[in-house]
Amino acid sequence: MNMTLRWGRVSHRRTYGSLVKTATGKNGCFVANLALIDVILERMFPMSEKPTHLKHGQCRKDVVATASICALISALVMGATVYRSAVSVVKQQSTEKLVSLLESRTTTLNRHFSSIENNLLFHARSDLVVDALQEFQSSWDQIDGSPKAYLQRQYIDLNPFSNGQEFGLLAADDGSQYSVSHRKYHSPFVSLIGTDQFHDILMISPGGEIIYTVKKESDFAANVSDRPGMSSLADLFGRINQTQSLSDQPRTLLAFSDFTHYGPSNRQLAGFVASPVFDENAKYLGVLAFQISIEAINAIMHVKAGMGETGEIYLVGSDNLMRSDSRFIGSRSILSTTVDTSSVEFAFEGRDGVHFVEDYRGIPVLSAFTQVDIMGVNWAVVAEMDKQEVLAPVYDLALFLILAGIAVILAVTILGYLLATDLSHPIVTMTGVLNSLAKNDLNVNVSVAERRDEIGQMANALVEFKELAIEREQLKQELIHMSQHDSLTGLPNRSYAVSFLDDIVRQSADSGRQFAVIFADLDGFKQINDLLGHGIGDQVLTELGNRFRYLMQGRDMPCRLGGDEFCFILPDRSSTEECERLAKKLLEACHGLFTLADHDCRIRMSIGIALFPIHSNSAGGIMNSADLAMYQAKKGGKNSYVWATVQSEGASDADQSSV
Repeated sequence: MNMTLRWGRVSHRRTYGSLVKTATGKNGCFVANLALIDVILERMFPMSEKPTHLKHGQCRKDVVATASICALISALVMGATVYRSAVSVVKQQSTEKLVSLLESRTTTLNRHFSSIENNLLFHARSDLVVDALQEFQSSWDQIDGSPKAYLQRQYIDLNPFSNGQEFGLLAADDGSQYSVSHRKYHSPFVSLIGTDQFHDILMISPGGEIIYTVKKESDFAANVSDRPGMSSLADLFGRINQTQSLSDQPRTLLAFSDFTHYGPSNRQLAGFVASPVFDENAKYLGVLAFQISIEAINAIMHVKAGMGETGEIYLVGSDNLMRSDSRFIGSRSILSTTVDTSSVEFAFEGRDGVHFVEDYRGIPVLSAFTQVDIMGVNWAVVAEMDKQEVLAPVYDLALFLILAGIAVILAVTILGYLLATDLSHPIVTMTGVLNSLAKNDLNVNVSVAERRDEIGQMANALVEFKELAIEREQLKQELIHMSQHDSLTGLPNRSYAVSFLDDIVRQSADSGRQFAVIFADLDGFKQINDLLGHGIGDQVLTELGNRFRYLMQGRDMPCRLGGDEFCFILPDRSSTEECERLAKKLLEACHGLFTLADHDCRIRMSIGIALFPIHSNSAGGIMNSADLAMYQAKKGGKNSYVWATVQSEGASDADQSSV
């Protein structure tokens, strides 16, 4: 093995030099290609043999295996026992927590509606409401024609306040008795709806006319039976109104209408509570109704304390539609989200309980449920938390038990495993390194502990093998560079220029951009070679290459095509002004004095310029156009630049300029 790795370290540089010499042409033009590079490297670094994969030897001992099995069985039995006990405890704690939260929200909800009931009954019996209802009814009867049309025009159509703020009008300036009464009573009622409990206050006559509202929405001055969108209010009014004229039935003193989309409020959710109003002689005057805000109910249901990340409490009506917004649905879910679960079914059967079930989203949850009676309307109250969160402590415990069991098993087996791998591990490591090196992965780290035995000798040989592989890769990169660049001037050669030009043509064709190609040929360079020798000629070419390179910018590429011919590919120069400025600079660069070996030389150059796609839309065509333009410059007196034309090949009307 060591003999193979130490091959040819002294002689391969000499072989490299001789092979490169055979691949180098006149004036230092390197003509090697990638196939020749592979041949050169194969002769210098023969690596036909691939490292083989070694398998780690398995050291199985009966004592270690038996101990591992016993440890595994013990861990499984103990883990299963602890897990079942933990599940029971966690479920019991979560059940008690959900039931407590459910009772708390139910109590708060009942307290909220009890406050609304007391508030309504208090105001229905107050002198303020009794007097206001009587005066509004009296002034209503005094209006000529249609009171509805008249009042809606005065308080809605001609209202100077913006939409939604009509309640800011204290009274219409019409001189009517109704406006006098409105000015007298409107302010106290506006103050009353200043809380979040109520959206609006309505006074309804025994005939069903809404003779007063605070908000002045489209239901003002209308009859409760006028519009389909007011059916919930009409039903509520009907329940109260019909019992007032029946002496053989108890009078309805309080009624609640479940939440629906109420038309006059732009179909927003609205619920109503109402109570009859009587004068001091117990005469029935009409109905006082409060329009309830849904936001107060949402605020009660959406308290996050104790609900964790996934818990929520919500209300469901007898139609299985939500009566409070879901915590996890972005849009309003009231009356739009169906909850058809066993929890809701059991709640409407009058049962309370807690169980695991899939919720309305299809997610497994722990669900607690009960029923609440709101003034004769039954709702289901449901408190839920995702099963994943409920059992999270159990899952954490299970993970801990699994990890602990694995740790015990590993602790029992690791000592035997270390003994078994003391010899095999370094070999496996070196095999992996060899495989990586065979795949030309030279970044692999040769890391083997220092040893004085045979394995240490193998590691030292592996280090030397890697050094040879790195040197091979460096030489390959040098050869690739030489195959793409002129060895004399260091500029890209013809093959590299053609490849680069193909790429630029594709990019420009896709983007619709122009670019320029310049061909240049030295005038009278042969005389320098003949009179001063090829050595001086090579120095002139090298100096010109440096001057040309200095004039380039961005992605501009100067290339030596061979002999005294040069090409300049200009991807980012598309205007004639830019190209002509560069052509003049190139001519000036040649005009500069060359002082070489006690000889002063001045060089002249002819230049042809072509634009893609004006003069051609292909790589070969644009080069040919620039080449023809360059020859036109030579025919026209040399030492100048000429633009290509879109004429046929051989045309003589090229645009010529000289410096």
